[in-house]
Amino acid sequence: MKKIIAITQRIDFIDDYNETRETLDVRYLELIKRLDFTPLILSYTIDIEEYFRVFKVDGIILSGGNDLYEWFNTKESKKRDAFEYKLIKYAIENSIPILGICRGMQVIANYFNSHFEKISNQVGINHLLKPNIKSKYFPILKEIKKVNSYHNYAVNSISSDLIVSAYNDGDIIKAIEHRELKIFGHMWHPERYKKFDEAQLSLIKFFFTDKNMKDSI
Repeated sequence: MKKIIAITQRIDFIDDYNETRETLDVRYLELIKRLDFTPLILSYTIDIEEYFRVFKVDGIILSGGNDLYEWFNTKESKKRDAFEYKLIKYAIENSIPILGICRGMQVIANYFNSHFEKISNQVGINHLLKPNIKSKYFPILKEIKKVNSYHNYAVNSISSDLIVSAYNDGDIIKAIEHRELKIFGHMWHPERYKKFDEAQLSLIKFFFTDKNMKDSI
């Protein structure tokens, strides 16, 4: 049976229709299916414990989109922050792996009391990746040569629960991991490439399966 990977969505308020909407780039679903997993889309309105009793979830992706509430004070950002913090807590208590993508990495960092700074020139560009040899994922990270960038805030210091997994060539933190728990986050968007990057796919596959890289894709 294929692993079920649950994924969160962005939340937006549409003034013209007076509606709160949740949305997810379909490329996320294509990416998850490309890895031979089954995607399960999550809504912030669900009862997490009830939902996860029905679905046997093997992993969680905290997707990109929206800024954290502390930078963008909207009801939608506040709702998403609250939901994803509850989701992280539930996942930790139930040993469910968590992968954070862009905003998702920032949520993880914030949950573990890390600190941020506003940055510039990090939107719509590519960087060389500099992995940390001490990272559990170093053998895979070193195969990723360049990553994209779409963010205006960066983690500038992490809590003792985490380690930096990779920097870019400007020494901006681009990936983090938990020292003990199966929690990993990165700032690049693997779903935004016209053709998925095979090394990035291998990283995600490895994270959720713990298989040898040779067998991962």
